[in-house]
Amino acid sequence: MKIKKILLLVLLSFSIGVTSASADDGSVKSAYYLCTMLDKTGLLSKPCDISGWNSEINITLDMSASEARKLCVQVVGLMLNKGKPFNERWKLKISSPYSGENTIAYCQLSK
Repeated sequence: MKIKKILLLVLLSFSIGVTSASADDGSVKSAYYLCTMLDKTGLLSKPCDISGWNSEINITLDMSASEARKLCVQVVGLMLNKGKPFNERWKLKISSPYSGENTIAYCQLSK
């Protein structure tokens, strides 16, 4: 009887995990789309990095914090115009190669 309960709990938790993953699937696809687009510019100091666990896209650019904040707003608008939505957890973090890997700007990717 215990094995049946354990198996039922495992199956239930697996199905909940699958539901959560599929609900966030659009955000992950949007994240890969954005990273591909940013990497292709040749302007990033290192490749775009996606953390699905933290719901973050991390990029490193040689720019000031004020420029990075402006870029964040532009990226959000661009992704909305492209029809590439993110859920409310996703954010873009921008670092500078001169900031010691500290974030100089970040923004929520959902509106």
